[in-house]
Amino acid sequence: MAPNLYLVLSKPPEGLPPEEYDRWYDLHVRENIVSPGFASARRYELEPSRDEPVAFSHLALYEYEGDMSTWRTDLTRRIETGDVVLPEWFPQIRFSSWAALPLSERIEPVR
Repeated sequence: MAPNLYLVLSKPPEGLPPEEYDRWYDLHVRENIVSPGFASARRYELEPSRDEPVAFSHLALYEYEGDMSTWRTDLTRRIETGDVVLPEWFPQIRFSSWAALPLSERIEPVR
């Protein structure tokens, strides 16, 4: 694994077909990982472990090296120049993003 992780929890807007959200997000992930320092990305559908309302239904998990602020600055620039186009429904997405920085070395089981 890369030293740092970037997690984006999201839930598409009500009424948006899941296929449209997935099609856009798959493209958006590829737009994100062209920035220097990104090693990989993978998306997940979240299933609640209990019967309760869910705040988020999807997780995008990125592995990266370096400084997250550099990537954020680059993404903002690419949005402003039109290289990255956000759909009209984008402001309605519920999301939360987190940079996860390591507190320990990678621990693996002793075999």
